[in-house]
Amino acid sequence: MDKVKPVTIGIIALLLILLVFNFVPSVNPIKTKNLKIAQESQSITLSSESQESSTMHEDLSQNNADSIQKNIDFLKAKIERLKQENTENLAKEQEKLAKLQEQTPLQNTTTKTATIPLEVAQTPQTLESNLAQITTQSSAIPQCVRHKPQLAIIIDDIGSNAQYQALKRISFKLTPSLFPKGKANPDTPKIAKNAPSYMVHLPLEAINFYQKEHEWLFVGDSKTKIRQRIQNIKKDFPNLAYINNHTGSKFTQDIESMTLLLEALNASAINFVDSKTIGNTQSSAAYAKVSYIPNNPCQQTPLVRDVFLDNNLEIPAITKQLILAVQIAKTKGYAIAIGHPHKETFMALKNAEDYLSKSGVELVYIHEIITP
Repeated sequence: MDKVKPVTIGIIALLLILLVFNFVPSVNPIKTKNLKIAQESQSITLSSESQESSTMHEDLSQNNADSIQKNIDFLKAKIERLKQENTENLAKEQEKLAKLQEQTPLQNTTTKTATIPLEVAQTPQTLESNLAQITTQSSAIPQCVRHKPQLAIIIDDIGSNAQYQALKRISFKLTPSLFPKGKANPDTPKIAKNAPSYMVHLPLEAINFYQKEHEWLFVGDSKTKIRQRIQNIKKDFPNLAYINNHTGSKFTQDIESMTLLLEALNASAINFVDSKTIGNTQSSAAYAKVSYIPNNPCQQTPLVRDVFLDNNLEIPAITKQLILAVQIAKTKGYAIAIGHPHKETFMALKNAEDYLSKSGVELVYIHEIITP
């Protein structure tokens, strides 16, 4: 190989020097300073932006808090306005209800209406609920309107479950009148618990009749004895609302005895239905001395029997009396008939089911009677 010429070597060296100076960047102190300044400026800018952002966030939070407080104040004002409006509306409804109650007196009614407290409602929903309650209470007041003449049939002398079951086989409404609980009739309170309607058949002194198995009230009995007797009956029959007399031809003629009896019945919230076992009964005269307080506000006059069905136990005779009861109901608007748990009586009633359904009268329980 030929030797390398010195000139060539020199050119190569020069090129190497040039390459080194052109491709290795030198550190420019001015550029470095400017870069540092730029970095600091950027840091300051970021810090400033961060502070501005934080300030804006605080301002926004404050604005939100103010807005929330305004909403709270608005809602409070609205609630107060609702309270005032609700109080006024409830007062008006209570005034309407009071007027309705004045038109239809409710003395010792068996259906008791709920008392609505005059509490201030806090929402429209509560107001609607209270108004619905008032409307329901108003609608619960009996209207005392008969759609048909009414006939109530009482079956006296019920003392056993067998008699009550025979009564239940009749398809229309019959009101059993149960003997008070005693040695001869220990189960009558149990019968009452299952009966949709019932009465108690109270033994009162008769002129020429006596049954030793019963506990009687006699003419001349003291006020204490009569009241205690009624209280004991009420204990055995807690929801008792009506009593009628078993016999009593002597007792019901005595106005003093009847006055004491009616006072005792009033004290126990019981109404007397006069079986009228004698024409000279003094129940009306006694009621002139003792206030009549009806359990049913639609019974503004004391109840009295119109027809005995089965003084004659022949079925045609019983049917004839039943027709008479229907005629009386159509004449005065209602009638009360009394029968007894005889086989013939139940047979006559069973045979009359179709007649009664087409008679134009409504068979009702004693507590459903509406008097003029």
